[in-house]
Amino acid sequence: MNRPGTTKFQRGAISVVTPLLLLLIVTLSVLALDGARLYALRSDMQALVNVAAQAGASATQSCGGLTPSVATVRQRALTAARAQGFTGEDADLLVQVGVLEDADDDGVLAFDAVNFIEESNAVLVSLTRSEPISLLLPQSTFGSLDLTVNAAARKEVVATISAAGGLASVGGDGTLLGGLLGAVLGQPGFALDPTSLSSLENATVRLGDLLTDLGVNQVVDLLPLDADQLASALGDVAGLAGPVADLLDDIAAAPGIETIQIGDVIDVVENASVPDDSEFPIYDLVISLVLNIAEQQQAGSDGVIALPVNISSLSIPLVANIEAVDLSLHVGEPPTVKIGPARQDKDGNWRTRFYAPDITLQLTAEAELLPISLGPLLEFSLAELDVPLAVNAGGGGGALVAADCASGSGNSVEFTVEVEREVARIVTGSLDSDGSLIAAPLDANVGRLRLLGLPALNGILHLNAEVDGTVPGVTETVTMDPRYNLYCDPVDGCDEIGYSDEGDGVSGLDLDIVINEASLLETSLGSLNLNLLLNPIVDLVEGLLETVVESLGEALINPLLRTLGVGLGSISVNVSAASQDSVQLIENIAVVGAEE
Repeated sequence: MNRPGTTKFQRGAISVVTPLLLLLIVTLSVLALDGARLYALRSDMQALVNVAAQAGASATQSCGGLTPSVATVRQRALTAARAQGFTGEDADLLVQVGVLEDADDDGVLAFDAVNFIEESNAVLVSLTRSEPISLLLPQSTFGSLDLTVNAAARKEVVATISAAGGLASVGGDGTLLGGLLGAVLGQPGFALDPTSLSSLENATVRLGDLLTDLGVNQVVDLLPLDADQLASALGDVAGLAGPVADLLDDIAAAPGIETIQIGDVIDVVENASVPDDSEFPIYDLVISLVLNIAEQQQAGSDGVIALPVNISSLSIPLVANIEAVDLSLHVGEPPTVKIGPARQDKDGNWRTRFYAPDITLQLTAEAELLPISLGPLLEFSLAELDVPLAVNAGGGGGALVAADCASGSGNSVEFTVEVEREVARIVTGSLDSDGSLIAAPLDANVGRLRLLGLPALNGILHLNAEVDGTVPGVTETVTMDPRYNLYCDPVDGCDEIGYSDEGDGVSGLDLDIVINEASLLETSLGSLNLNLLLNPIVDLVEGLLETVVESLGEALINPLLRTLGVGLGSISVNVSAASQDSVQLIENIAVVGAEE
């Protein structure tokens, strides 16, 4: 039984608690509504920065074409944000360019801001907005809340690019390539017929097929493997037959290949994504393999590999009358097939750099000047003149400097490369063991002078002469035309585009012939004063030297170099594959290395 005082106390407590409970319920209800409002507002803010980041990503260095700029990135992000409903000041939307990377090697991507747009492949858009915690309750009591959201978007295309041959090989010489292959493989007389050369030039291989054949899952696991495994795998998966298949088997067993890794032939820029349907031109891979092997085999005292040359198979003009040529080759740096994006690293260097083969040649031509009349009953001839020449092909390199990515309904990418064609040079002289040119004059007693009825004078002319010819180098920025089609046809395979800077070749050779000394060793023949013949004889010899150099350049030097992907003062580049993933978007990403 309750006492009367207790009942009154309970009634009093209820009268006090009830309003408090009602107030609490109302407050919680209001806060719940405000929470839903804030959540919806934050979702709207997140959607806004998502759209802005994706729009800005298409204008970064990796995808923005020739003239990317922070201003363009910011303008695209703001335009997309306005379309999404953003009504704040422009300065409220923080837009930064940078890269997405796994900073801690833990598999978690973070955004790293950069100072220069040339390094960028991603955009971070951040938005902070101060909102009262409640619209119905006093702000002085409940205060306000800063809502902060961000989103990073990455857009990038990765290209497979090389200056090792590819499209440039057209116009090369299968006979000369066969000579190089025979020397490297230890098979004198090795021949590569035009059909086999064409088959080799037009064949490609899918990365996925290589990975499967070699039993690895991704390209980073492929690179440390031995190069003989690559040669064998190419023969297995490329569908080649006959002489070309035999060639790949021979390359796999060539002396020196055991010291080469696949990473010496295929170079993947760090963190570059390479899809399984990427294709490699087999010709480029074979040339890189062969020149890598040649580099290993040239380790002797002279530093060169002798190449057989069949003069009868060369189109040398008869006026030169070249009887024989001894030819040797030195590989300074073999080319690689490079895979990477169009942007710079933190040191300002382009990430995807490619190099033409660094090749020098040494040759000695045995030339003859047929008898030429110098007057009544008097004729002059050169029975034999050995002309030693050293050749630096020039070659060069370059970098992938811009990519205008596919967007909207388009499915093609425009690539721009910076090409650096180095100076090519031909001199009388030889190569040292490092392949450097050693200029030296031709010094010999040459010539045969005959007057009818009298014994001939042999070695009548003492000659000391130098030949020095150059093809100028040039640096140019080239946008490849047409654009690269990203679609790979199931039958025809992937697209392939190229650029070839032919230079002027031999015709552009600035040839300088200097006669240091020319003197007749006899002053008379019968009653004839031979000193009067000195200038005509020197003119004949000088003309012969010029003809020999130009003829060898046209018929031997340039065709051989073209076969290897370079030419005399020329360079060629081709893109054989490209992949552009969909835009990668990460909400509320961690930010590292932010730079002001």
